[in-house]
Amino acid sequence: MGNPVMFFEIASKNGELLRDFYRDLFDWTILPFDWNIPHFPNDIFAIDPTPPPLDDKGIKGHIYPLSDDMDFSHRVSIFIQVEDLQETLEKIESKGGKTLVPPQVLPDSLGSIAMFLDPSGNVVGLHQI
Repeated sequence: MGNPVMFFEIASKNGELLRDFYRDLFDWTILPFDWNIPHFPNDIFAIDPTPPPLDDKGIKGHIYPLSDDMDFSHRVSIFIQVEDLQETLEKIESKGGKTLVPPQVLPDSLGSIAMFLDPSGNVVGLHQI
């Protein structure tokens, strides 16, 4: 079996604008999500693309704020589930990709993530449960 897409991320410097845009356009449920940890921003919005009552249809996502020091902007990323983040990043780099964000543990036993640039410069995420 291949590696499934686990979630998506829409990044912008104005999360509230995107929250209103996607909520009004597609009737998505978009709520504030507070990681409550120092190295994650606190203005993340969780996205459930199914209207209430919520169910398991559709891939969940979030709106993630960009800071001025990030060297990428205005992007949508998918996060692909893998068995081993570091091993996958090594394989990516051997095939011409570049590690953008090294493995980081998520709170609340949500696993770990990493991000890379593919050879065309697309930002793609990895998720290890």
